[in-house]
Amino acid sequence: MMTPEDFHRFCLADPVFFERPELLADDAERFTATHLPPPPGWRRTESDWWVRLRPAGPALPAAGWLVHVSVGPADLEKTVEIVRGHCVEHGVPFDFVRSTTTAREVNGDRADRFGCGRLITVYAVDDAVLTRTLTDLHALLHGMSGPGVLGALAHRDGPLHVRHGPYDDRARPGGAVFTPPRDRPLPPVLAEDLAARRAAPVGDFPYRVRRALRLGCGGGTYLADARGGRTVVLKEARPGAGLDPGGTDAVARLAREEENLRHLEGLPCVPAVGPHRIASGHHFLEVEHVEGTNLFAESLRLPLTGPAAYARREAPRHARWAHRVLGRLAQALDAVRARGLRLGELKPHNVVLRPDGGVVLVDLASATALDDTRPPAHGDPAFTVPPGLTAAQAHAYLLACVRVALLLPVDHHDPVKVPTVVSAIARHYPLPPGQGDQMLAALLPHGRPRRPDTAGELFAAEPFDWPLVRDALVRGIHLSATPERADRLFPGTPTGPRALGGASFGYGAAGVLYALHQAGAEVPEEYARWLVDAARAVANPPPGLYDGLHGVAYTLDVLGHRDEALALLGRCPAAPEADLVGGRAGIALNLLHFAAATGDQRHADEALRLAGTLDAQAPPPARPDRYEPVGLLHGPTGAALLHCRLHELTGDEGHLDRAERHLAHDLARCVTAPDGGVHLRHSTTMLPYLHGGSWGLAAVLPYLLRHRPDAGRAALLAGVYRTCGSVYVRFPGLLRGRAGAVATLAAAQRDPGRAAPDRAAHRRALEAQIRLLAWHARTWRGALAFPGLRMPRLSMDLATGSAGVLLALAAAFDGATALPHLQPRSAARPDRRKEVNP
Repeated sequence: MMTPEDFHRFCLADPVFFERPELLADDAERFTATHLPPPPGWRRTESDWWVRLRPAGPALPAAGWLVHVSVGPADLEKTVEIVRGHCVEHGVPFDFVRSTTTAREVNGDRADRFGCGRLITVYAVDDAVLTRTLTDLHALLHGMSGPGVLGALAHRDGPLHVRHGPYDDRARPGGAVFTPPRDRPLPPVLAEDLAARRAAPVGDFPYRVRRALRLGCGGGTYLADARGGRTVVLKEARPGAGLDPGGTDAVARLAREEENLRHLEGLPCVPAVGPHRIASGHHFLEVEHVEGTNLFAESLRLPLTGPAAYARREAPRHARWAHRVLGRLAQALDAVRARGLRLGELKPHNVVLRPDGGVVLVDLASATALDDTRPPAHGDPAFTVPPGLTAAQAHAYLLACVRVALLLPVDHHDPVKVPTVVSAIARHYPLPPGQGDQMLAALLPHGRPRRPDTAGELFAAEPFDWPLVRDALVRGIHLSATPERADRLFPGTPTGPRALGGASFGYGAAGVLYALHQAGAEVPEEYARWLVDAARAVANPPPGLYDGLHGVAYTLDVLGHRDEALALLGRCPAAPEADLVGGRAGIALNLLHFAAATGDQRHADEALRLAGTLDAQAPPPARPDRYEPVGLLHGPTGAALLHCRLHELTGDEGHLDRAERHLAHDLARCVTAPDGGVHLRHSTTMLPYLHGGSWGLAAVLPYLLRHRPDAGRAALLAGVYRTCGSVYVRFPGLLRGRAGAVATLAAAQRDPGRAAPDRAAHRRALEAQIRLLAWHARTWRGALAFPGLRMPRLSMDLATGSAGVLLALAAAFDGATALPHLQPRSAARPDRRKEVNP
C-alpha cells in the first residue's frame, strides 16, 4: 500500500513526472565507498539508494538479526568506511546508503518514520556474528550517535540498533517498539540493552498518552493526560530525525516553535505553552489542548461535492461560513504580525476552530522575524509562502491559499492555473465585491503569469473541440514515451514503495496503448515490441487483468498481436485473489474474450471453472496491507460482473442468481448522501469512484435491471448516476477521479434501458464533467497532460493520468469501451481506427 512518504520519494528525481527514487541526482555527494570495486569473492549491487555487498556463497537466510548503524551526516562517510572494513574482514553482508543527499532523505521530515536511522545495515546471521559485530563496532564507533531506530533495540550508548526480522528489504518493519523473537532465546549481548529499554524512562514524564494525533519521522503529536487530570497536547521531537532540506532536525524546529509560542504568549489565537521535558532522549513540549475541530475537518462539508443543483443551493451558506472564519483568521495573523512575527506556512489542519467561533494557530514552527523573506525549509508546498514577500504579502498569500482550500481545493502550484481556479470559485460562490481580484493579487504577488492557461482553455472552448483535445492528449503521451528505457515506456503513478511503470494495464504501458487504440490514435510498432519484451522480462509475473500478464495479453490482442498474447496467457500462474484487478474474476472475464476471439472452448471452460471458485455467500476477506475489498475492482461487484457476462454467454439464470448474491455485499454498504447521491462505504470514508466506490456498481446494475427489474435497485442506480454529477471531484483520473464519472455517464448514454429524460440529464451532467476537467488540465511541452494520484506530478497511465482521461473522453465522443469487459457485447463499439498524428 502506498503512503504519503512513498509518494514523496517518487517526487525527488524529476520536477515534472513521478520518477524512480534511485535516479535522484546525488553524484557530488556520493561516498568514496560507492566507487570502490567489490573485494575479491564479494558481489556488489545497488538497489534504490543503497549499495549492497554480499560475500560469495550461500544466500542469506529468510530472516535473522539486523544491526542498523545510525549516525549524523558529519560522521556518516567515516562510519561507512569503518563498517565496510569490519564486514569485509569478517565476511558479514551489509548495506549502506550511497550519499549524504540520500541520507538526508532517509532521515528527512517527509520520510517513512520506520526507515529513519537505517543508514547502514549489517546482516548478523546468527548469535555469534551478532555478538562479534556489536562488540567490535561499539568499540570502533564510540562517541558517535544518530537518531533512534523505531522497532529496534539500542545497543549501549552508541549508534547501533538491533532487531530481528526478515532479510527481504522490501518488507516493512512491524511495530515501533522492539519485540524479542519468540522462537529463540535473547543473545546475552542484548540482555542489558533490553533491561534498559524496559526500565522507567529517564527524566520526569508526568503524562499518560491517550492517542497519537500525528506521527512522522521527526516525532509525533499526542493527546495526553497530565498529572492532576489536565488534557494537554504533547509535541515530540527526536534528535537527528525529521531533517528538512537545510539539515535542521525536529528538535531544533521544536525549540523554535517553543520560542515563538512564548513570544506570543497571551494572544487568544495561540495556545498556552507548558514545560519542555526530555524523556529517554526524546524532547517533549507541553502545549494547551484547544477544544474544537481543525479547519480541514470543517471544510470537508464542501457543497460542491454534490450535483450542480445541490451545490447552487448550499454554496451561499458555505461561502458565508468561510468568509467569517477567514476574517477571524486574518485577525489572528494580524495579531501575530503585531508581535513581530510572520508565518511561513499555514495549513487548515493547523487551525483549530473553538466552539465559540474563535480560531487558534496550533503550529508556529514556521514563524520568523518580519524581515525574513526566505521561504521555510519545512512545510507543505501547497500552503507555504514563496520567497521574496513582505510580511503583509506573505500573510495575504497564506489567507488566499486557505480560502482556496475551503472553497475549491484544487492544486494551483502552477501560477498559470491561478486565474482558472479563482474564476471557478467566483462562478460557484457569491463572493463579496472585489474578492476575486484580491485573491488573484495575493496568490500572484509578482504579477499575472505571462502564459495563458491553454490547457484549461481547451476545455472551456465553445463549442468543445474533441479532435483538438484528443490530438493534444495523444501528442503529450507520445512526447513522454521512453522506449529506450527498460523499466517504463510512459511515466505513471507509483503503486508501491518500489513500483513505478512496467507493462501492466492499470499503471503501466499496456493501459496507455489500449487508450491510444480506443481513441483511434496511432500505436507505433515500437511500443508494441516494448510491451512484449517487458512482459517477457519479468521473472515472476503476476497474472491479473490490471496488474499482470492477462492485461498485457488483452492489449496485445486488441492491437493485433494475437500470437504474442496467447504466449503470455500460457505463462500466467494461478491467482490466489478473487478480484477484478489481479484475481480470478478479471482473469475469467479475459478468458471469455479469448474464447470468443479464437473459438477455443478451453478458455471458456476455464473461465467457468474460475467463476465457480468465487464464494458468493461471504464478502471477500480483508488483507492486512489493504482496506477491506469493496466495489468493482477489488470487491464483490467484480465477481457480479463476471456472472453477468456468463449469463449473457450461456443464458443460465443461475449466473444471475450468483451475480445478485455477490452484488448484495456491496449494496449493503451503500449510503445515500443528503444530496441524493449514492456512495459506497469504504473503510471510514464514502467513495463514488470506479476504484472502491459506487460508480463501479453502474457496470452491473443496468444489466441486472434489464433481466430482473427491481424498483429499489433502480432507485439506487439513479443515486449512483446522481453522484456522477458532483461539481467537485478531487482528482482527474479514470479509476479515482473525474474521468471515471465521464466514463460512467458515457456508458449510461448507451444503455438501451434509459428513458429519454434520464438520457438528457445524463448528457447535461456528462458535458459539465468534461468542462470541469479544465481545473486539472496542464500544458506540457505544448501538449495536454494531467497529474496523477495526489497530483504532485504529471502521469500518463490509465488509472490516474492522461491515458485514462483520453479513454473516458473517447467513450463520451466516440463510443469507446472505457475499461475491458465492462459492457455487454451488444453495447460494444465496432472496431475502427482513426489516424491521429502524434
